[in-house]
Amino acid sequence: MDAVLIVDDNPADRVLFRTILERAGFAVHETARGDEALAVARRLRPHAVVLDVNLPGTDGYTVCRQFRADPLLMGTAVLMLTVLGDQNDILAGLEAGADDYVAKDAPPPAIVARLRRLIQHRRMASLAALNAQLVQVGRLLAGVVHEIRGPLSVIRGSAEILRGQLPTEDSGQLLIDPIIRGSRLLQVRLEHLMAAARGGASALREIDLEPVLVEAAHLFRMGIDPREGPLAIDVQVEQPAPTVLGDSGRIIQVILNLLGNAREAIRGVDRVPSIQIRTRAFDGHAAVGRTLAGASSAGEANLPGVLIEVIDNGPGIDPDHLGRLFEPFFTTKETGTGYGLYLAAEIVHEHLGSIHASNRPEGGACIAIWLPATSAAAVEKAAGERFSEV
Repeated sequence: MDAVLIVDDNPADRVLFRTILERAGFAVHETARGDEALAVARRLRPHAVVLDVNLPGTDGYTVCRQFRADPLLMGTAVLMLTVLGDQNDILAGLEAGADDYVAKDAPPPAIVARLRRLIQHRRMASLAALNAQLVQVGRLLAGVVHEIRGPLSVIRGSAEILRGQLPTEDSGQLLIDPIIRGSRLLQVRLEHLMAAARGGASALREIDLEPVLVEAAHLFRMGIDPREGPLAIDVQVEQPAPTVLGDSGRIIQVILNLLGNAREAIRGVDRVPSIQIRTRAFDGHAAVGRTLAGASSAGEANLPGVLIEVIDNGPGIDPDHLGRLFEPFFTTKETGTGYGLYLAAEIVHEHLGSIHASNRPEGGACIAIWLPATSAAAVEKAAGERFSEV
C-alpha cells in the first residue's frame, strides 16, 4: 500500500484529502506544520507528499527544497497544492522541486490519478538509477575479484606444496593449515561475488540448506569486530535437513545481508544481542506474508516448501516501515543505500520464493524467506503461479 503524507494547516482540507486518498487505497498520514514536515517525512518515508503552500513555521516552498536536499527522501514524489490553479504558486512550486501541482478544488479522480502517476514515475526512475549503479558496481567488483584471484591461488598453492614437504610432526603444519583453510574460504567467497556481479538468472540446483546456512553464519562471525562486544548467532535446522532448488552462493548473499541488518538493529540493546537462523518445513502459498499472517484461504495452493527465519532480539521494526523494507532506495539509516534488502528480495524471487518482514509478539524482528521444495512438480507449480500473478 502506497503511503502519502498530507502537509496542510487547514483541518477541513486535511479531512477532505484524507477521505479521497483513503478511498483510493492509500495509507494516509498528516501534519499541520511546515517546520515539522521534514522530520515526519524522514520517519514515515512516504511514497508521496501532498504539500500546501501557506504553512505555519515554514512555507511549502522551503519544505519542498528541504525534501529535495535530503538523501532519505530522494524517491518521494511531491504534489503541490494551489488555490484555483494560481500560476505564481505553480511556477514557484516547480522551481522549488515539486513534481506536479493540483488545485485544491480539483475533482478527486484527477488528484488520485496525478498521485499514482507521480509515484509510479518516481519508482521507475529509482529502479533505472539503481540498475545503472549496479552495472558500475558489478564492473568494479569483477575487476577486484580478478586481481585477487591470482595472488590468492599462489598463496594457497605455495602453502599446499610447503605442507607436503614438511614432516607430519613438524610444528609448522599448525601454521600452514589455517592458511590453506582461509585461502579456500576466500576462493569460495570470490566465486560467490563473481556470481553476484554477473547477475542474470541464478544457477539453480538441489542443495542442502544446513551447510549453506552454517557457512553464512561462519562468514558473518569472521567479519565481526571483536571490539564491538559479544554476539550470539544460533543456527537451528529442522531434521531431516531440508533441501531446496537454489544457488548456494546467492542464498549465502541473502543471509549475510539479513544478518548485517539484524546486527545493526540490535546494537545497544540492554541484553546480550542474539540472532537466530532457523528452518522448518512450511507448506504454504508463495505469498508467504499472507500465509504467515493467517490470511490464506482454502482456495490458495499449499505448496511444499521450506521457511528460513532470521530472528533478532532487538527493538523490532517501525510498523510504518514493515511494508517498504524491500523497496529500492528505502532506508532508515543515514549512511544506508537502500540496495541490500531490495537485492535480497530479488534473489529470493529468482528462486521462486518470497520474503516477508514482521515483528514478533515477544519482541524483536523476523525476516522470513519461503522457498519451494526441490520436487520438480512443486517448483513448476510455484513458477506457474508466479507467472499467473504478473
